Amino acid sequence: MARQYAAPVTGVALAARRPMRFTWQGRGYVVTSVLGHWVTGGSWWRAPEQADADTHTWRVEAFPRSSAAPSRRGGVYDLSCSGDHWTLHRIAD
Repeated sequence: MARQYAAPVTGVALAARRPMRFTWQGRGYVVTSVLGHWVTGGSWWRAPEQADADTHTWRVEAFPRSSAAPSRRGGVYDLSCSGDHWTLHRIAD
């Protein structure tokens, strides 16, 4: 099942320009695999100073970061970045 969101994500740590961990709703997650990456162009029809930045989206497999529940099930998360702003768009579990 997949759920759609438009929720802010914080604490994103990058390695080789890919997300390796993130925090959503106060819970930390560790990325174990990057399943895909794509770029959506910004508003090319606007003047350069008004144009939106390109949005990079990563589809990642991630697990909650918790020593109390190391076997807890993970999921597939779509994380998007536009400028310095990160958003969670989709979760499939």
